[in-house]
Amino acid sequence: MVMDPELEKIEPGKGYMGRGSGFIVTEDGYLFTNKHVVEMCVKGFMDYNYLDGEKEMNMLGLYSEEILENKTLTKVNRTGHSIPIVQVYDGPGENDYKLYYAEVVSIGAGTYDGAMLKITSDADGNPVRKKFKTVPIGNSDNVAQGENLCVYGYPAQFTGSAGLMLKDLSTISLGIMSGYDYVFNKDYGYLKTDAEIHPGNSGGPVFSEENKVVGIATAKSITTGIGLVGGINGMYYISAIDSKAHTQLIENGLTLPKRSASINSTRGDRQLIKTTAQANALIEKRLAEEKAARIKAMEEYYKNAKVYYAIKKNGLYEKFATGTFGLTTLKTGTGLNRGKISVCVDNGYKALKTKKFIVLVDKLNTSDYKYYKYKSLTVTLDSTSAKVYFDFNFYDLGTYRTNVYNEDGALISSARLKMNPNRG
Repeated sequence: MVMDPELEKIEPGKGYMGRGSGFIVTEDGYLFTNKHVVEMCVKGFMDYNYLDGEKEMNMLGLYSEEILENKTLTKVNRTGHSIPIVQVYDGPGENDYKLYYAEVVSIGAGTYDGAMLKITSDADGNPVRKKFKTVPIGNSDNVAQGENLCVYGYPAQFTGSAGLMLKDLSTISLGIMSGYDYVFNKDYGYLKTDAEIHPGNSGGPVFSEENKVVGIATAKSITTGIGLVGGINGMYYISAIDSKAHTQLIENGLTLPKRSASINSTRGDRQLIKTTAQANALIEKRLAEEKAARIKAMEEYYKNAKVYYAIKKNGLYEKFATGTFGLTTLKTGTGLNRGKISVCVDNGYKALKTKKFIVLVDKLNTSDYKYYKYKSLTVTLDSTSAKVYFDFNFYDLGTYRTNVYNEDGALISSARLKMNPNRG
């Protein structure tokens, strides 16, 4: 299984991220599995939120610069590298196992889905000196169509804790070698089988009729239901990075594959990734740029919009006249309620395209003739409306400026109002 070491320090079991299968191929603790099982240990992982339409979704997956550039990305909750923990059973019971830390030695860099790990210590960090039991290695190029195959592995629980997962024992499934698949790997190909392969089986050994491992359980086709098995011979190149392991494996029967144009490998060293803070800084920059672009476009859209003041009489709105420099001058007490004025936002025949107004009302300071914040409010509306009225109480004498913005902060328009004493 793979764990987030930092979350695991906070609470045991909290760092559990997923499970796969694998098999030991040398007595000193080298083992084979799929690349996709341990890829987050090398390339890193991302826990992030993204938009699916208007709904925000969450995903945990492989770290990717492409994802960071995706415009649906809204937040990165965490980035990091997981660590592989190997569960080795030495008996038939649910508790007959030991846990070991491992390191990723090499992974496939092409379309071949293989990886090689090395057990480095026990769960307490102590060196491991025991000899492990290994599986016999066969030749995947010699597997014939129609031959019986056996898939061995540890299907993952759909829900549950790390503790539950550790107690979930292995399964086997039987089928035949149905043929070769060159769609997903056109150069090397997969062995196809009707044996069941489920999440968690990935990386598990596939045995031939001779009871030798001829492949690695890799995937199940969603469209056909056929299981895909990576031929064990492909691990010849994955293991070649470590000369010690490679020599042992050749002695144990690992064979050079006949077709290998697509098989490349790279060391399992952790790759440099952005921290959570760096990733979110990129998102914030992108969102700010997108917002600025939207504001610029909408302010152009609102270039003919008007804001003016009115009063409602007999169910109809009566617009107040605008005087010099666009200033509307009224006496306090105008209307039925002292200072209660209707503000109109009018975009002509075009929809306002916003679900709410952000209204900032400033008041002129006669000492320095500058406007300062007086009050603010939010007005909800139908975004298809072209004209909207809302009320505001101008109780105090003085000169006011009303700025109306859309939900992104684009200025729709503004107007000024002067409240004079009610004399006569």
